[in-house]
Formats: sequence, C-alpha cells, structure tokens
Amino acid sequence: MPPAAQRSPSVRRGPAVRAAASAMTALAVAACLSPTPLGHAAAACPPAADLTPIAAVQGSGDRSPSVGRHATVEGVVTATFAGRARLGGVFLQDPAGDGDPGTSEGLFVALPAQATPPAPGEVLRVAGRVSEARTLTQLTAVTSLRRCGTASVPPARRVTLPLGSAGWEALEGMRVRVSGPLTVNDVYDLGRYGELTLAAGRRFAPTQGAPAGGAGALGDIVLDDGSRERDPRPVPFRRDDGSLPRDGDTVPGVEGVVGTVAAGVHAIEPTARVGLQASNPRRAEPDAVGGTLRVATFNVHNFFTTLGDRGARSRRVYAVQRDKLVSAIAGLDADAVLLEEIEANGMTGENALLDALNARLGGDVYAAVPDPDTGVGSDRIKQAVLYKPAALTLVARASDPRPLFERAPIAATFEDATGATLTFIVVHLKSKGGCPGAGDVDRGYGCWNLRRSAQAQAVLDFAAERARAVASPDILVAGDLNSYAAEPPVRLFARAGYRDAGARVPAAERYSYVYSGAAGTLDYALLSPSLERRLGGATYWHIDADESPLLAAGGGLGPAEAAAVGAGAPGRTASGAPTASPYRASDHDPLLVGLLPGAAAP
Repeated sequence: MPPAAQRSPSVRRGPAVRAAASAMTALAVAACLSPTPLGHAAAACPPAADLTPIAAVQGSGDRSPSVGRHATVEGVVTATFAGRARLGGVFLQDPAGDGDPGTSEGLFVALPAQATPPAPGEVLRVAGRVSEARTLTQLTAVTSLRRCGTASVPPARRVTLPLGSAGWEALEGMRVRVSGPLTVNDVYDLGRYGELTLAAGRRFAPTQGAPAGGAGALGDIVLDDGSRERDPRPVPFRRDDGSLPRDGDTVPGVEGVVGTVAAGVHAIEPTARVGLQASNPRRAEPDAVGGTLRVATFNVHNFFTTLGDRGARSRRVYAVQRDKLVSAIAGLDADAVLLEEIEANGMTGENALLDALNARLGGDVYAAVPDPDTGVGSDRIKQAVLYKPAALTLVARASDPRPLFERAPIAATFEDATGATLTFIVVHLKSKGGCPGAGDVDRGYGCWNLRRSAQAQAVLDFAAERARAVASPDILVAGDLNSYAAEPPVRLFARAGYRDAGARVPAAERYSYVYSGAAGTLDYALLSPSLERRLGGATYWHIDADESPLLAAGGGLGPAEAAAVGAGAPGRTASGAPTASPYRASDHDPLLVGLLPGAAAP
C-alpha cells in the first residue's frame, strides 16, 4: 500500500485561463485585434508613454505588485499556445530587460478567442489586466492588441538543475534551455495531465538512506504538454519507438518557456521536440538471484474479486488485472509467493489467482496456504501465500490476531527438499495515510510511525514464538512495511539481527515504490540470523513502480493506443496464457530472493 491511502487529487489543473472581452463591442474587438498577414511585417508601433516594462509587471516576488491593475506591455512572442485545447495564449519577452536577474522579462498573455494567434518573432503591444493564476503572472481581459512588426526571438537562457523556487520565479514566462541529461522521476500524471517530472538524476525518499536523496524537491521541474486539457490523447512525450516513458529514462535537455501547473509548481512548456531516451528499459524477467529455493513478496494492489469495490469496477478490467498479475507471478517463477492486498473474502481472492496461474502453467503447479484458524485480521485486505508443492511441504500455519494489527501477520512453515524447516511470515504494516488530528502524526516518517514501530516489534515477538513452536529458528519476514529503509520499523528488525535481503541489490536499483517523484523501498524480505547464511541473492523486478498508471488495468487507454505503447490487450493465447503484459500489474515492484540449500535443524 502506498505511503498515503490514496493519491490526493492533483491540484495542478484548473480551467484554462480565458480572456474576458465581454466589455468590448464586436467592432472594437475587430479594430484592436486585426491581424497582420503572416509574411508582411506591420510598421513598428509608435512610442507610448503608458508602456509598463514586463519586469515591472512581474516584480521580484512570488506575486506581481500590479495584480488587479491595468497595464500595457510590449514584447516579442517566444511561444504560442493559443486555442481552447492549449494554454489559451502566448508568451511575450522583453529582449532588452531591466538588467536585474531577480525579475523576469517574460509574461503570459491570455488571448481572446477571436484573436489570430501570433507567431514566434512577432512584436506585440498588449493592454489588459494583470492577474495571477496558479501563481503565474499574466495579462488577461485584453482590451487592445497591436502587431508591431517582427524581431529576433530572444535567446534561451541556459539553466542547470537543481534550481530553487526563487530561481524559477525569476525566469517565469521566459525562454530557457535546461541543460541535461535530465532524468524522468515521475510519470504518474502523464496520462491525466500530460506531465513528466524531471530532475538532475534519480531522486530517492529522504528517509530511504543511501543513496541519499538525489536532486531534492527544489531540483525538480515539470515538463508540461502546453495544454490545460485532462486526459490528453494521444499521450504526449513518447519514446522514439512510440512506447510510454518510464521513471529513470532521460532527456538530453529541454527547451521551452517557464510556466506553472499549480501554485508554486513551475513547468517547462516545450517549444522544441523532447528526445526521450530509453535509459531504463523494461526487463522481461527478473535478474538472477542464485540459490535453489526462490521466494518472492508482491503487493498486488487491491486484487478484489468483488467488482466495484477497491479493485476493478468491471468484469473486463478485472480480467486484465488478474491476467497482468498472473504474468508477473509466472515471470517470478518463485517456489513461494507471499502476497499482500488480496481481498479478505475467505479464500476467494487467492483461489482466483491460483486457478488462472495454474491454467497458464498447464497444471497444478501452485497451491494456496489456507487461512489460519485464528483469522486474518479485521481489514478488508489480507496477506496470502502461494507455493509449489513440488518444492515445499506445508508443515504449519498460524496468524497473530492481536488488534494491534489491521491485517494479521500470516505464518506458513514449510519443509524444503533438503529437509530443512523454515517459516515465512507475511506482513503488511499500517499505511502512512489517513492521518490523525493529533498523536501519531507525521514527524518525519509519515503518519502512524509509532503504530508501525509497535507492529514491527510485535512481528518480532510473533516470529520468536513461531520459531519455538516449529523448533526451527529459520524465519523470513516479508511484505509491505510501509516504511523506507532508514525508518524506525526497519531499524527495529536490523537491531534484532534480521538481514535485509534487498541490501544485496545495487543502491541505484534498491526501490520498490515511487511516490511524488521519490523512489524508495516499502517491500522487504528480512532473514533471521540463522537463515541469513542461506541468502544467495535478491532483486527488485522493476515492472510496476517506474511505469505510468496508463499501463494498469483500467488505465484509460483505448485498444489501439494500448497496443501502440506496449500495454498489451486483454485476452488469451491458444494455450490459455494471458496476453496482458506484467508491466504496471501493481503499483509495487515484487522482490525476489534466492536461498541456498539448507540442512535439517538438529
């Protein structure tokens, strides 16, 4: 489950800014906005005493000192985004400027719908009212627009990330070129708003630990599609092969003008092609982990057989979700798969996955561990265990039903082919969402950290009890801890001697979730001291966290576009295998661990 119970609705969009020309008569509009035919420069506009420099309109603060006042400005058009499907105006820039690096020389002008869109290089003299929208200073309610010939477009100001908010404010409305390479850090809003988040390198959650933090929030810049439309189609910013970008892809640089997509959130509205390079290619299978026994943990993101609840809302979307999960689980090829976020409706959820998985594999390859007699907790989601009877023999099962847990930890003890006994404990700690008004509030680790820490200690106690009950100290605690690697719940396990198998993964690849452009590990496989000697290797299979939600079941793509970007269409092959791809089967990446042969406990 993500750090918050769900993503807050984005505030990055509002209605497109439209000019208010209602006070003007049709004749006056025609007179003021009469176009000059392209290719024929109009005479330069005569000097005017009432001109206000663009820098004076912008001012040196976050808001214009002239908000609500009438102003007349003059500048060169650097970019045109006219029309109801675009931003609804143009960007002007004063080529001379005032010499103050703390004030911007650019300004957005919201054009009346009747105006013929000016081309870059035209010189405009515009009168209107100064306003702020999403902290973007602009000229609206245009009462006069004169074309004053043509001039060279001012050169793009070179910018290097990271750049603080004040630095972007001083460039607002201006033409810039952001030097690269730049790394895509968030594709979450690509399908909804046509936005990508870029930074100078990959950014990690502050409490993830090494690698430390990356560019940081102020180092980000949003790459916008020059539109205020929701759900833009076709989806902008594709890779060269037409596929959708992933977090970790790069661009050599970006040229455009500086706008905003939300209050205080600056963006580049590109004026040149964005060359997205597939620097983070999709992997058809997980990296090798060694060993003779493979164990995976996988948060399956609200797999509900009940339609219209937390999961799929239609039978078609449910089938795609199921088939994508089956593709992912089959690709892991694990001897035991420890699942989180299965609907708590008896064994219906895991049996639905089990049946589809075995149908794909052509036999009864996997079985499901029955729910323990002590229950699975009070939440509407639970944990579950699928395993290969050919590799593991189920010995015992149990749960910790204490009310401290929303979702009871599930323990399944097996004997492997060597006769060794080992126990898997599947956990899903309290999420960071649904913050209380007081008490266990966010103190740097997200809300409910105290509760997650208490749950982690209780899991350690439960593990010790299971080790005694089955007479074997070999314990693997795995699942979604809703905690990054340097947070207290994870540190509790380390102090108790448990080894994080994910620490074997190279630092740049050590993440399972991306939230607001920051990567980090929420999913773990923690080995008891006696089991650590059997650790062969581990890998995060990055099939989900880096992908756009457009690729998810119900992601909003039509069949033709889904095929074009590699989403995969629902259905089955002649052998019964799902045709849906494993990419964005969930919002968490699965973690796969390899265990070396063990010996039976004395």
